[in-house]
Amino acid sequence: MAPNVRKRSILASIAFFLLSFLLFTAKKAFDYSAAPSAPKDCDFIFPRANDDSKPTTITAPSDLAFEQKGGYVNDASCLNKTPVYGIIKVKNVEQIREALKFARDNHLTISIAGQRHSMGGQTFTPNGIVLDMRHFNQLRLDTPGNTLNAQTGATWQQIQYFLDPQGFAVKAMQSINIFTVGGSMSVNAHGIAHRPGPLASTVRSFRIMLADGEIKNASPEENPELFRSALGGYGLFGVLLDVDLQVVKNEVYERNTKYMGYKDVAGFYEREIANNDDVGLFYGRISVSPASYLEEAAVHVYKKTEFTQPLPPLVEPKHDWVSRLVINFSKTGPFGRRIRWALEKHAEAGLHQCISRNQAMNADAACLVTRNQEMDDSMKYLKNRLQDTDILQEYFVPPERMSEFIDGLRRVVIGNKANLLNVTLRVVHKDTVTALPYAKEDMFAFVLYFNQKFNEKDTAILRKTTIDLIDLTIGLKGTYYLPYQLYYSPQQLNAAYPEINSFFAAKKKYDPLNLFGSKFYAKYGN
Repeated sequence: MAPNVRKRSILASIAFFLLSFLLFTAKKAFDYSAAPSAPKDCDFIFPRANDDSKPTTITAPSDLAFEQKGGYVNDASCLNKTPVYGIIKVKNVEQIREALKFARDNHLTISIAGQRHSMGGQTFTPNGIVLDMRHFNQLRLDTPGNTLNAQTGATWQQIQYFLDPQGFAVKAMQSINIFTVGGSMSVNAHGIAHRPGPLASTVRSFRIMLADGEIKNASPEENPELFRSALGGYGLFGVLLDVDLQVVKNEVYERNTKYMGYKDVAGFYEREIANNDDVGLFYGRISVSPASYLEEAAVHVYKKTEFTQPLPPLVEPKHDWVSRLVINFSKTGPFGRRIRWALEKHAEAGLHQCISRNQAMNADAACLVTRNQEMDDSMKYLKNRLQDTDILQEYFVPPERMSEFIDGLRRVVIGNKANLLNVTLRVVHKDTVTALPYAKEDMFAFVLYFNQKFNEKDTAILRKTTIDLIDLTIGLKGTYYLPYQLYYSPQQLNAAYPEINSFFAAKKKYDPLNLFGSKFYAKYGN
């Protein structure tokens, strides 16, 4: 081959390689940053199970609002595909009563679902009826009493955009606002509002429909046992209808972030936060970058500030595509996680949605935010086009055992080669309200965010990681959160929740027909 021909051939090959690389990179960048065009396809069965072999087919009265007859249901993990009798979309109390009667007459189990983000089958059971509560969502605000009455299918996002123009904000909720009030009550959720702690402490009263269709009012004074049991009761006692929640005035905070070693966080919290009434919100993140893996912490503190001008209205968060790109890139390995932590440290402050300085009395404020704006997180940046799933777990340990938990977490995750993407630190005050408390004293909560592919290898890794972390937590006099995958043994459940047998006994008292069920109850309660 002539030299010029050979040279042109080499150049053509290089050009083809570079073009292919650019196209590949562009496609990856698009896949990592673009929002999905449709909900993630969970229309497969993984892992395979005997009860997933055939969907149910049914004949049901036409007056029942079945949005799905037979077929399958899944949750946000895509790992719990289950055949059901059907899904009923309810919009009023009478439809709920009729659905319960139909289930009783046909010896079927009822499960109650909102957004289905509990990942252990807590919102459905094989061949049962699922009540879709999301259209049961009316709101009413009692301004003089600082009380919001919400039907339990309402989402926290709906509540925030309802309260904001009226100058009010949520007192306690999950850190993500897409969930329904009923779902949050059923798991006794908590978030970045470190005071007052779990959601149950802000519940003044609620109405619940029992298995026979009777509606009862429940509060600390009226039907107190039912009140304590159904809050954090995982939908096993009845259908939560509506709730009176304490709300607070919306206010403005100065947001500051401090970086420190993980062993310094507990002391910092005790000195600066625990008894400081000026702190409205507080949470932290622990680095998963290889350069500071589970060693460095970012602590976010929101202090109350004077703000005499009208509060700016709540608006949708910006930069979702940036956050989505960074998070998905961090799934690819150590380099991606290193880049993500560096961007969080050096670029996140510039992207944060703050009140502009010329609106603030204090022009030196690094970033001013309203309570509503900072608690408005719809999780859009976590929705993606990738063929994988993201799994949440949560563990609660006494603050003085924090360092031991982090050291154990590092050992377990590295040893099992689990793909840990994020560690969020929160504070949860002692739960004195519910019958099944996860915070038996003031606790640090560690919210872990894992990524896994749809294969047996990754599933086995996460199963072993979960079991190991539960053993670690129990050994530190802590507990773990129950709304997630059912990898734990009955022995682990009893060790973390010694109240569990009394809880199940109360369930049988209020639901003697065993009408309300779930995969969680089928595994541990029967």
